[in-house]
Amino acid sequence: MNTIVNYLLEVSVCWGVFYLFYHFLLINQTTYQYNRFYLLAASLLGVVLPLLEIPLGTATSNVVNPSAIWLDPFLALDTPVTAESTFQWRWDYFFGIVYGAGLLGMLGYYFRQFLSVSWAIRQSQPQPLSKEKYRLLHTEGKFPTSSFFKFLLWDNTQTLSASEARQMMAHEETHIRQKHSYDITYFTLLKIVFWFHPLVYLFERVLVENHEFAADAGALQHPTADRQTYSRLLAKQSMASLQWTVVNHFYKSKTLKRIRMMEKNNNLRWYRYVLVVPVVASLFFVFSCQPDTEELEQQAIAESYEDVQAQLKEIGGQLEALTVEYFENPGNLREAINKESEKLIGTDTPPPSLAELHLKAFEGVASNSDYQKIENLLDRQKTLQGKLINLPDTDGVFAVVENMPTPEGGMREFYQYVGQNMKYPVQARRMGIEGKVFVQFVVNEYGELTDFQALKGIGAGCDDEAIRVLEEAPAWNPGTTDGKPVPVRMVLPITFHLDDGVDNSDKSLSAVEKDESTKKLDEMVVVGYEPKN
Repeated sequence: MNTIVNYLLEVSVCWGVFYLFYHFLLINQTTYQYNRFYLLAASLLGVVLPLLEIPLGTATSNVVNPSAIWLDPFLALDTPVTAESTFQWRWDYFFGIVYGAGLLGMLGYYFRQFLSVSWAIRQSQPQPLSKEKYRLLHTEGKFPTSSFFKFLLWDNTQTLSASEARQMMAHEETHIRQKHSYDITYFTLLKIVFWFHPLVYLFERVLVENHEFAADAGALQHPTADRQTYSRLLAKQSMASLQWTVVNHFYKSKTLKRIRMMEKNNNLRWYRYVLVVPVVASLFFVFSCQPDTEELEQQAIAESYEDVQAQLKEIGGQLEALTVEYFENPGNLREAINKESEKLIGTDTPPPSLAELHLKAFEGVASNSDYQKIENLLDRQKTLQGKLINLPDTDGVFAVVENMPTPEGGMREFYQYVGQNMKYPVQARRMGIEGKVFVQFVVNEYGELTDFQALKGIGAGCDDEAIRVLEEAPAWNPGTTDGKPVPVRMVLPITFHLDDGVDNSDKSLSAVEKDESTKKLDEMVVVGYEPKN
């Protein structure tokens, strides 16, 4: 929703600047064709410029791809968990309904107009023409004189002198020759899409006026044209009306203004049109080349571990907000990532990184601007994690290293060890306690597991049991940076879950079996089974 609002605001600014430029510098110019093309280009650029995204010199990183020590837990239970989906009303649904109703209303309105014009063309009598590249149709008084693409509808019952008829005919021929109907159709489509935007109607009004000025100028170029006779004809016919908005007709614009424009001399002032160039360039730079300020702020290289961690935390917050916007919760995102990973099973495609899978999950879901933002955030996250390789914290412990610590025998054997040794605490089973325990520990430079701490626990003996099992675990292979062993801090999420089904000792712990190449600790699920009475 915010993306749409921002886009509409940018479109409004572009249209507003272009319209004000026309109103103050070009509206009284008699170079009607230049004015026409300006209005068409300005209305189109106002829509397109906010959609363009031109990066301004993004730096590439040569940092080695680090393995992050912290991974959002991937929950794998014995029994599938189904989330009950409930509909929640949001205000953007209301605006979507209103916009859709307006869009359908405008489509119906203009479709009816085009049908009405088509019916009028079929009801009129075609007349033979030897030279002109349009079809002349006599309306027999049923429809006023007007033009629509290559059709000139002529009211042959109107009382006109021969001179007036020739000039009115020349006026409509100019509309056809300059293909003004294409402009009207383009603005009709624009009004259907942006039916709620007042600037669309202002652009259309001045464009229609410009059409009439150009057609009047074309009529006065006829060999038998007389300015005074033509002005009297405009005044005489000024009370005529026509309800079609998709055609050009003789009475469509303001009579006095048309007469005033006819009396002006041709005054091509090139400098006014040249001024359009810096205006367009400025809008292009502001809306199409605007860098992500958040990314620029993050590009300052951190000088300490705390600075890097703070930046990573901010990036994580932005990614979390985008996750909620498009997936509602992190669980849905993890499911999407797992689906993308499953697509590669059995293929020869090299296994992608978690960041690549993360970005792939947003493909086709997020808007173009948000997708680019996510890509930039993940790239920046990767760069900062690489920075952590050479930045230990205040205790001299690393969070990310070139080669992460690994258990003897691999992660699968480690999970098996935990599963065989961890017991669901009796107190927790009796009290019905369930939940997650996040155990932090350090693998020192000798591979020993030390400094155990339950970052977040559930009590009832679960925290102590998790720490006990890890304290008794065999030594690991230490992590290394620049070929030297260093202490590395790690976090293992463990879920304790009660199940009152049949006791099954081999299911006392369910571990997520991940490929050893990930070198990451994932979530472990400890399932306690209630004995039957």
